[in-house]
Amino acid sequence: MQQEIWGWLIVIYLFLGGLGAGAFIAATLAYKGYLGNLNEVFYKYGFVTAPVTVIVGTVLLVLDLATLNPFKILNLFTNPLSMMSLGTYLLTFFIIVSFLVYKSVKEGKKICDHMLILGTILAIGVMGYTGLLLYAVKAIPLWASLWLPILFSISALSTGLSLNSLAVINTGQMLTHKIHKLHTILLGCEIVAVIALFAMVFGQDAAMMSLEKILAGSLAFIFWFGFVILGIMLPFVGGVKHMLSTCDGINVCNENVSGSKLHEIGVLIGGFCLRVFIIFGAFYIF
Repeated sequence: MQQEIWGWLIVIYLFLGGLGAGAFIAATLAYKGYLGNLNEVFYKYGFVTAPVTVIVGTVLLVLDLATLNPFKILNLFTNPLSMMSLGTYLLTFFIIVSFLVYKSVKEGKKICDHMLILGTILAIGVMGYTGLLLYAVKAIPLWASLWLPILFSISALSTGLSLNSLAVINTGQMLTHKIHKLHTILLGCEIVAVIALFAMVFGQDAAMMSLEKILAGSLAFIFWFGFVILGIMLPFVGGVKHMLSTCDGINVCNENVSGSKLHEIGVLIGGFCLRVFIIFGAFYIF
């Protein structure tokens, strides 16, 4: 039987929650200088958008899970051993910390290293939780694999990297060789993770129904065109091309702005499509 409990609100939450957390981590790496001599727009945009996207995603999650019942919302804080409560704490503390970092950026202050470390740890938790929320539903084989939170975490960092990169490209600035290298590696890992996820659930009746719907059924266009072609293959090929190209003395690569922008948008589309086919392609064990 196909799952019909979780719909578009959850899809959007999974995307925005991962996107915000990934943008924060990418911004932290850039701020600390690990992504080369990159324009400051990259990390400023990431720190500003991270709390906004996670807040919006969390509101959608609450609307879907608590159906506007304030007592149900309060109950999310009362059972620390449940997956829902764990996620509530992670999202709450990440929003607080990321907002404090955002405030420092807006005021032009130096960002506290301890705040960045804490924010990064919480961001990793938020990225993983977007997958663990589904992994906890053992009655759905497509979700009941540890490869799902791994896949969602890789995708979250990849989409966050693309979001921040778009901000740089839109100012007419170029990305660094390290950005292209990291992004290409992430896309390669995403390919491995989605193949591993499908391989782990292959052979189970409900999972086979999921794979049939995703690979050859009503979700096939979303999977093959939205996720595989736009979200993975085109930016992966573009990333390999940039990795093999030469960069100038300050480690910034010459690139086609329109092509790079298309690749980053493709990654964002692919990240959203991933959540779509995972949610709407799920079948319960029967």
